[in-house]
Amino acid sequence: MAAARRTVTQDEGTSTTKVIAMLMVAIALVGWAFAAAAYAHVEEGWRMNQADRVSEEGEASGSDEISQDDRFEDGINIQRESRSSFRDFIWNAFRQIPNFFSVVAFNFQHRLWLVILIAVLEGGALFLGYVMGKID
Repeated sequence: MAAARRTVTQDEGTSTTKVIAMLMVAIALVGWAFAAAAYAHVEEGWRMNQADRVSEEGEASGSDEISQDDRFEDGINIQRESRSSFRDFIWNAFRQIPNFFSVVAFNFQHRLWLVILIAVLEGGALFLGYVMGKID
């Protein structure tokens, strides 16, 4: 009984490449969104609530006043607020595209761990593609 060998067609060979490429693009886009959010939060005060402002002012003035986040005070609105936060997160990623060099410089200076994490995830996806190519 002869074992039938499976031949790799062009479609199967490129499908692995396409999947890995899409995974790497997704990692890059999510990484950009987090990098843009970090930049916008610190540099522009984006999504900074009253509690953050009071704590920053308290640190500057030496006050030990404790405050709370008022966004989730009403338990019914948690789902609506989380949707709003997600939309703001995505919109901020698009809004920060013109500030590309500033976002990259900020993250290399202040959030190096985020840059390293994104690079490691990209490398992991590339390695996964290599392993999947060897398995085929």
